[in-house]
Amino acid sequence: MSEVVFTRENGWLPRVIRADGGLWLQLGAGADANHDPRTFAFPVSAAHLAVIRDDLVRHLLLWSAVLPLCAAAGTRGPLDESAAVALLDPILLGPPDDVESLFRRIPWDRRQLVAQGADIDLLERGEVFAALRSATAASDWQRVHKYDADRDRARRGVRLTPLDAALLQYTGRYLHGGRVPTREPDAVDPDLLPEVMRVIATAEQACAGMRLSPERRGGRDSGWKRIEQKVDRAVRRAHPNLTDDAVRTVSFLMCSEAAARARRS
Repeated sequence: MSEVVFTRENGWLPRVIRADGGLWLQLGAGADANHDPRTFAFPVSAAHLAVIRDDLVRHLLLWSAVLPLCAAAGTRGPLDESAAVALLDPILLGPPDDVESLFRRIPWDRRQLVAQGADIDLLERGEVFAALRSATAASDWQRVHKYDADRDRARRGVRLTPLDAALLQYTGRYLHGGRVPTREPDAVDPDLLPEVMRVIATAEQACAGMRLSPERRGGRDSGWKRIEQKVDRAVRRAHPNLTDDAVRTVSFLMCSEAAARARRS
């Protein structure tokens, strides 16, 4: 039998339990063969418990450092307990400068800290304590999806302007570029919405009266290509500072709406 000694409102954060006459840090992480989270535990001391209870930042840092060990255990393997225990004193009891030095040498789950509200710029610079001043125990995975999307664009060398981002938000494709575009004006900053609508109006005027063949409505035929090319040219001419991502999402919106009209005909 085990007894929960300390837990936070967010049940995914590691909790401290008492079992077998000692204190253990227990967390759900990784996944088994059925894709369900696995449960891991390793021993901690009363001094560690005191810090975990009183210092959310260090609790979160420990969590982010232990998660890669859980992932390394795979679907059935054991946790590297000695490696997990070796993290306790440096992260929970060490001076902040030493903790940040440690985080430059070990793997840690950056996305989890983003989910907890960490300042991304500070996190990227390795200033983990400063980054977590804004952190909370509650997780925000929508923030992580945005972080992932921004990192993917950065890897491709894409830097969005506010208008680019607003167009991707309007079409519902900021986070997931593979989805069919829609019109979501409520997702856009009201100050940017008029400018977004001017771009959309340019696209609508460019393809006004163009139709897709009902016989080819399920695929991208030459009609789709003509709409795509005409919208692309018009939008780039009227709004030359837009990125390729923004122009493509607008032309995709026009084409997909034309396809929807063809399906209804």
